[in-house]
Amino acid sequence: EGDGKTRTQSVWAQDAWKLSSRLTLTYGGRYERWTAFDGFNVNGATTVTQPALSATRFSPKGVLSWAASADLTVTASVAKAYRFATAGELFQLVTTGATFTAPNPNLRPDDVLATELRVDRRFDRGRVQLALFEDDVRDAIIAQFLPLVSGSNTLYSYVSNLDKVRARGAELVVSTHGVGLERLDLSGSVTWLDARVLALSGAANATATPGAAVGKFLPNIPNLRGSIQASYRASDRLNVSLAGRYSGPLYTTLDNADVNPNTYQGFSGWFVADAKAQYRLRRGVAFALGVDNLLNRKYFLFHPFPQRTFVGSLTYDF
Repeated sequence: EGDGKTRTQSVWAQDAWKLSSRLTLTYGGRYERWTAFDGFNVNGATTVTQPALSATRFSPKGVLSWAASADLTVTASVAKAYRFATAGELFQLVTTGATFTAPNPNLRPDDVLATELRVDRRFDRGRVQLALFEDDVRDAIIAQFLPLVSGSNTLYSYVSNLDKVRARGAELVVSTHGVGLERLDLSGSVTWLDARVLALSGAANATATPGAAVGKFLPNIPNLRGSIQASYRASDRLNVSLAGRYSGPLYTTLDNADVNPNTYQGFSGWFVADAKAQYRLRRGVAFALGVDNLLNRKYFLFHPFPQRTFVGSLTYDF
């Protein structure tokens, strides 16, 4: 058994300052007081009362926006932020199937410095956004899955603080409507991310050598993700859409030792296409048919994900 509570009390303020007709500075800050209390764990005849924790933090931010023209906006932003541990991360002690989850009652909060430069260009029938960003995080709270005993199917899920990690990347978002065909809408996005461990005190796990995780990719974060969607309004009643989603492979261990993703407990890369048609029978009543994983792709996200799946719905809005 595991139980406990957390509470966050905060106050924040924000203001926008019009420096000129084209330049706007938005600045603000958030002050918060966080506490964790009433934590305890029971395992058989053993009961542990966890220590109470408290912390106060201030998180400032600033955003400078430049309207270069009526259709072009450039925005630069920087912010400091903290993410405190949840009650589950601090106190939850549970076994789910073959996974044993152990809490960490002494987690420190994520300490994040986030920066971004974004360019937004609007057209008559579309919009393009490009963003470059970087997050530098100290005491990053990271969750991992490892075998409880080497070679065992019983997993040990735990969270810990990492000294320093960094995630930097770029995101491109494009949307159009009525290009080529008047009733056709297109949208898509692609995100590239390089997220790595920069510093770690001690070893990544009980069997890893010291320093094995430094320079490796962060767990549970793919380095490339993308999506694309086409929606066609065939008539005032009928709308059909086709979408595709892609994610690159990822690791679940700090030392990136899980190199066989296409198996149970692995996380492989995947591309999935979905199709859907919706027909509005009358006002407030709509019928939809769709196919998820249209191409019947096989991939693993810890366990095999569903292959081709047919779905249907009938909805009525009051």
